[in-house]
Amino acid sequence: MELKKAGEWIQAALKKENTLRLVVVLGICGIALLALSSFDFSKEEGPEPRTEEAASDTAYAQALEQDLARIVSAITGERDPAVMVTLENNGRHVYAADQRESTQPGGEGGGEKESAHVVLEDREGAQRPLTVTQVQPKIQGVVIVSARAQDPATREKLVNAAKTVLGIPSSRVCVTSGG
Repeated sequence: MELKKAGEWIQAALKKENTLRLVVVLGICGIALLALSSFDFSKEEGPEPRTEEAASDTAYAQALEQDLARIVSAITGERDPAVMVTLENNGRHVYAADQRESTQPGGEGGGEKESAHVVLEDREGAQRPLTVTQVQPKIQGVVIVSARAQDPATREKLVNAAKTVLGIPSSRVCVTSGG
Protein backbone atom coordinates (compact mmCIF):
# COMPACT_ATOMS: atom_id res chain seq x y z
CA MET A 1 0.00 0.00 0.00
CA GLU A 2 2.71 2.47 0.96
CA LEU A 3 4.74 1.48 -2.10
CA LYS A 4 1.85 2.59 -4.26
CA LYS A 5 1.75 5.97 -2.47
CA ALA A 6 5.49 6.45 -2.95
CA GLY A 7 5.13 5.73 -6.68
CA GLU A 8 2.33 8.24 -7.01
CA TRP A 9 4.37 10.86 -5.14
CA ILE A 10 7.35 10.35 -7.49
CA GLN A 11 5.11 10.64 -10.56
CA ALA A 12 3.57 13.86 -9.22
CA ALA A 13 7.02 15.33 -8.49
CA LEU A 14 8.28 14.48 -11.98
CA LYS A 15 5.27 16.22 -13.56
CA LYS A 16 6.47 19.49 -12.12
CA GLU A 17 8.82 21.21 -14.55
CA ASN A 18 11.45 22.35 -12.00
CA THR A 19 11.80 18.92 -10.45
CA LEU A 20 12.31 17.29 -13.85
CA ARG A 21 15.06 19.79 -14.70
CA LEU A 22 16.73 19.15 -11.37
CA VAL A 23 16.71 15.38 -11.93
CA VAL A 24 18.17 15.80 -15.44
CA VAL A 25 20.93 18.14 -14.20
CA LEU A 26 21.79 15.80 -11.31
CA GLY A 27 21.92 12.86 -13.73
CA ILE A 28 24.29 14.72 -16.06
CA CYS A 29 26.48 15.71 -13.10
CA GLY A 30 26.63 12.08 -11.94
CA ILE A 31 27.66 10.88 -15.39
CA ALA A 32 30.35 13.58 -15.59
CA LEU A 33 31.73 12.58 -12.17
CA LEU A 34 31.88 8.95 -13.23
CA ALA A 35 33.74 9.90 -16.41
CA LEU A 36 36.21 12.10 -14.50
CA SER A 37 36.92 9.38 -11.96
CA SER A 38 38.38 7.16 -14.68
CA PHE A 39 41.12 9.72 -15.49
CA ASP A 40 44.46 9.60 -13.68
CA PHE A 41 45.42 13.15 -12.76
CA SER A 42 48.65 12.16 -11.01
CA LYS A 43 51.90 13.43 -12.44
CA GLU A 44 53.14 11.09 -15.18
CA GLU A 45 56.71 9.97 -14.67
CA GLY A 46 58.78 7.37 -16.41
CA PRO A 47 59.56 4.09 -14.74
CA GLU A 48 61.34 4.57 -11.45
CA PRO A 49 65.03 3.83 -11.69
CA ARG A 50 66.01 0.63 -9.93
CA THR A 51 69.05 2.19 -8.29
CA GLU A 52 68.12 0.93 -4.84
CA GLU A 53 67.76 -2.67 -6.03
CA ALA A 54 70.88 -2.43 -8.22
CA ALA A 55 72.83 -1.02 -5.30
CA SER A 56 71.63 -3.83 -3.05
CA ASP A 57 72.67 -6.42 -5.68
CA THR A 58 76.12 -4.84 -5.97
CA ALA A 59 76.43 -4.72 -2.19
CA TYR A 60 75.40 -8.39 -2.03
CA ALA A 61 78.11 -9.38 -4.55
CA GLN A 62 80.72 -7.28 -2.73
CA ALA A 63 79.83 -8.84 0.62
CA LEU A 64 80.20 -12.32 -0.90
CA GLU A 65 83.56 -11.35 -2.39
CA GLN A 66 84.84 -10.00 0.94
CA ASP A 67 83.71 -13.08 2.84
CA LEU A 68 85.28 -15.41 0.28
CA ALA A 69 88.50 -13.34 0.26
CA ARG A 70 88.76 -13.80 4.04
CA ILE A 71 88.38 -17.55 3.62
CA VAL A 72 90.98 -17.65 0.83
CA SER A 73 93.34 -15.65 3.06
CA ALA A 74 92.78 -18.12 5.88
CA ILE A 75 93.57 -21.07 3.59
CA THR A 76 96.57 -19.61 1.71
CA GLY A 77 97.94 -17.07 4.15
CA GLU A 78 97.86 -14.34 1.49
CA ARG A 79 97.16 -10.76 2.51
CA ASP A 80 94.97 -9.68 -0.38
CA PRO A 81 93.71 -12.42 -2.72
CA ALA A 82 91.61 -11.40 -5.73
CA VAL A 83 88.06 -12.72 -5.66
CA MET A 84 85.23 -11.91 -8.05
CA VAL A 85 81.63 -13.12 -7.81
CA THR A 86 79.25 -12.70 -10.74
CA LEU A 87 75.47 -12.80 -10.38
CA GLU A 88 73.20 -14.46 -12.90
CA ASN A 89 70.14 -12.37 -12.15
CA ASN A 90 68.96 -9.58 -9.89
CA GLY A 91 67.01 -11.77 -7.50
CA ARG A 92 63.29 -11.50 -6.99
CA HIS A 93 60.94 -9.62 -4.70
CA VAL A 94 57.54 -10.96 -3.67
CA TYR A 95 55.15 -8.16 -2.75
CA ALA A 96 52.12 -8.22 -0.49
CA ALA A 97 48.88 -8.18 -2.45
CA ASP A 98 45.33 -7.25 -1.53
CA GLN A 99 43.03 -9.74 -3.23
CA ARG A 100 39.30 -9.46 -3.61
CA GLU A 101 37.00 -12.05 -5.06
CA SER A 102 33.44 -11.44 -6.06
CA THR A 103 30.90 -13.95 -7.29
CA GLN A 104 27.60 -13.34 -8.96
CA PRO A 105 24.42 -14.30 -7.17
CA GLY A 106 23.14 -17.62 -8.38
CA GLY A 107 26.37 -19.44 -7.80
CA GLU A 108 27.77 -20.75 -11.07
CA GLY A 109 30.98 -19.28 -12.53
CA GLY A 110 31.22 -15.67 -13.49
CA GLY A 111 33.36 -14.76 -10.47
CA GLU A 112 35.84 -11.94 -10.72
CA LYS A 113 39.21 -11.77 -8.99
CA GLU A 114 40.97 -8.49 -8.37
CA SER A 115 44.49 -8.10 -7.02
CA ALA A 116 46.51 -5.01 -6.14
CA HIS A 117 49.86 -4.54 -4.40
CA VAL A 118 49.87 -3.14 -0.89
CA VAL A 119 51.69 0.21 -1.04
CA LEU A 120 53.39 2.01 1.84
CA GLU A 121 53.92 5.76 1.84
CA ASP A 122 56.80 7.37 3.76
CA ARG A 123 56.99 10.85 5.28
CA GLU A 124 58.21 12.42 2.04
CA GLY A 125 55.25 10.95 0.14
CA ALA A 126 57.26 8.32 -1.75
CA GLN A 127 55.31 5.12 -2.31
CA ARG A 128 56.84 1.66 -2.23
CA PRO A 129 55.26 -1.78 -2.37
CA LEU A 130 55.31 -3.85 0.81
CA THR A 131 57.91 -6.62 0.33
CA VAL A 132 56.97 -9.99 1.80
CA THR A 133 59.97 -12.00 0.60
CA GLN A 134 63.22 -11.18 -1.14
CA VAL A 135 65.03 -13.96 -3.00
CA GLN A 136 68.76 -13.31 -3.30
CA PRO A 137 70.32 -13.20 -6.77
CA LYS A 138 71.60 -16.48 -8.19
CA ILE A 139 75.38 -16.79 -8.33
CA GLN A 140 76.68 -17.40 -11.84
CA GLY A 141 80.29 -18.07 -10.94
CA VAL A 142 83.37 -17.10 -8.98
CA VAL A 143 87.01 -16.48 -9.87
CA ILE A 144 89.75 -16.73 -7.27
CA VAL A 145 93.26 -15.54 -8.15
CA SER A 146 95.86 -16.68 -5.66
CA ALA A 147 99.64 -16.88 -5.82
CA ARG A 148 99.44 -20.19 -3.94
CA ALA A 149 96.99 -21.80 -6.42
CA GLN A 150 99.86 -23.53 -8.24
CA ASP A 151 99.79 -26.23 -5.59
CA PRO A 152 97.06 -28.77 -6.53
CA ALA A 153 96.13 -29.44 -2.88
CA THR A 154 95.68 -25.71 -2.19
CA ARG A 155 93.70 -25.31 -5.42
CA GLU A 156 91.39 -28.16 -4.37
CA LYS A 157 90.90 -26.57 -0.93
CA LEU A 158 89.97 -23.25 -2.57
CA VAL A 159 87.50 -24.88 -4.97
CA ASN A 160 85.87 -26.84 -2.13
CA ALA A 161 85.68 -23.74 0.08
CA ALA A 162 84.10 -21.62 -2.68
CA LYS A 163 81.53 -24.21 -3.71
CA THR A 164 80.60 -24.87 -0.07
CA VAL A 165 80.29 -21.21 0.91
CA LEU A 166 78.38 -20.13 -2.19
CA GLY A 167 76.36 -23.31 -2.71
CA ILE A 168 77.41 -23.71 -6.34
CA PRO A 169 78.92 -26.66 -8.24
CA SER A 170 82.67 -26.79 -8.82
CA SER A 171 82.08 -26.19 -12.54
CA ARG A 172 81.21 -22.58 -11.63
CA VAL A 173 84.44 -22.02 -9.67
CA CYS A 174 87.66 -20.93 -11.37
CA VAL A 175 90.85 -20.93 -9.29
CA THR A 176 93.96 -19.66 -10.97
CA SER A 177 97.43 -18.62 -9.91
CA GLY A 178 98.56 -15.06 -10.29
CA GLY A 179 101.21 -12.84 -9.09
